[in-house]
Amino acid sequence: MNKNSKIVIIAIVVIALIALAVIGFNSKTNSGVNASSTKVAFINNGTTWFHFDAVIENMTLKNGTVQNYYVQGYMKPGGNVTMDLSSLAGYGNQALPAGTTIRLMAWKGLFNQTIKTNTSDLNLLMQGWSKYLNPTSNDTQYNVTVQNLPVNQLPTNITNNTLIISTDPSTIQESNGTNESAMEPVFEEEVFTVDANGKVTMTYITPATLCNIVA
Repeated sequence: MNKNSKIVIIAIVVIALIALAVIGFNSKTNSGVNASSTKVAFINNGTTWFHFDAVIENMTLKNGTVQNYYVQGYMKPGGNVTMDLSSLAGYGNQALPAGTTIRLMAWKGLFNQTIKTNTSDLNLLMQGWSKYLNPTSNDTQYNVTVQNLPVNQLPTNITNNTLIISTDPSTIQESNGTNESAMEPVFEEEVFTVDANGKVTMTYITPATLCNIVA
């Protein structure tokens, strides 16, 4: 093999390695949320599956219109889901403007594939942030803990962490059109506020409260 052939082969290998590196980078950043947007993560620190139905009420979009969003989330023990608030509001990869407030009403409950115990403890962590793909140590974590909640049968179609967001209210109802309130006994309402640096703080309007009625 002559010198020129070796140079060509080395060049091909280098190009291939660069291409693989780019593909690897894109696979990490293109995971359903934008790197610089404003996000909220929900992390299940409990020992059973955690489920919530939620309403993002009267979100003001970038184009000036107002929209309700209906959210359904399932998280396995130790699992998490992330909601991209900037994307929902039409800001894409930008952090939400300073002073933006997001009002969230949520109904929460515990589930498992096989019910081995009648009750368990809800242990949820929430964390909001902007400008990075992942939160930093400066982003406040908010923990919600409720003890001795009933454990319900997990739907057979749920096998992994799942987040569904829609403008259709039926998203947070069972397929037969009835509420899941009997299986989601915890109600909570909070407001997320974004400051000029993209930092997200959360204020409880209604702390975690036992309630079986979905409004």
